[in-house]
Amino acid sequence: MASTASPVPPTTEAASSENSSSFYDYEYYLDQVAFMLCRKDEVLAFGRIFLPIFYSLIFVLGLGGNLLLLVVLLRYVPRRRMTEVYLLNLAISNLLFVVTLPFWGVSVAWHWVFGSFLCKMVSTLYTVNFYSGIFFLSCMSLDKYLEIVHAQPHHGLRTQAKSLLLAALVWAVAVAVSVPDMVFVQTHENPPGVWNCYPDFGGHSTIWKLFLRFQQNVLGFLLPLLVMIFFYSRIGCVLVRLRPPGQGRALRIVIALVVAFFVLWFPYNLTLFLHSMLDLQVFGECKVTKHLDYALQVTESIAFLHCCFTPILYAFSSRHFRQYLKAFLVTMLRRHQASGPAQAPLSSCSESSRLTAQEEMTGMNDLGERQAESSPDKSDMGGN
Repeated sequence: MASTASPVPPTTEAASSENSSSFYDYEYYLDQVAFMLCRKDEVLAFGRIFLPIFYSLIFVLGLGGNLLLLVVLLRYVPRRRMTEVYLLNLAISNLLFVVTLPFWGVSVAWHWVFGSFLCKMVSTLYTVNFYSGIFFLSCMSLDKYLEIVHAQPHHGLRTQAKSLLLAALVWAVAVAVSVPDMVFVQTHENPPGVWNCYPDFGGHSTIWKLFLRFQQNVLGFLLPLLVMIFFYSRIGCVLVRLRPPGQGRALRIVIALVVAFFVLWFPYNLTLFLHSMLDLQVFGECKVTKHLDYALQVTESIAFLHCCFTPILYAFSSRHFRQYLKAFLVTMLRRHQASGPAQAPLSSCSESSRLTAQEEMTGMNDLGERQAESSPDKSDMGGN
């Protein structure tokens, strides 16, 4: 939670003598008199109502959607390919992420009542899964690129061992990025009896905050966006050139994946960048700081919707996953049916759905085989 990715809004810290925020200490560039005149009571009041409600909504939707995705992947996917490995890790990452939101919701509405240990643990858990979720989206775009553009479903980089190794590397990088949370985050009592959970950078607060915001802008948005644009644009070119069955739907899915990432994350990262400009004294009027504090709370909440919608969007872009989900729903429906003759048809239907799903495991590979047959020179398929 040391990073500016923290869900605690810029005005969630209880109004103190500085009337400052948890992460954006404006006393470093505004003199005390001007700072005292910039009261943010209305921003605090807005955050106490808006954020707990929105966090609760994301928690319910994210928990339900990712649990469903996790159950289907673990129970119905007979042989997990590279894509399923990443999707499974994405679901786990999102589940761990949304689990932290009730803590922040209580902290915003009241104050931090969970103690020092949970303060550090929840903050670290938040940051690890914040970054790992974004990284796994990039991994999935890489997988589709190798599968379609290079026209080799069994590419050397697409083995299960390699995918597990890359997944482990993603988790390791996410943990490394969360080290500042492990070091700096702690509980603070101000005023007496009111506790807050946020990082204490000592005398280097502005430098650390600028660094962590820049880190999030680059690692959490810019680089993943460029990776997705590159891989999915190459995929789109292949789809247009080969014109496989279902080309229109496949192109719409590719565009939707990139647009969804941009729409959810760009406003939040832009607001973080403007906060950095604020710390660098590019501007510093009280009215501007209030608007940015409002914007951070709203855009951050919008960004958090990624853990609800992105896994579903990726999952439903797979034809065989829809068959797995159908088999799961039929099985659940069967369990609620009365025992007797009515149970046999449902059982047969469930088994049929499972078999159909397994038969379509190679659905995405058909495109790769089609491309391989259409071009005798593999170097023309973007193999370089």
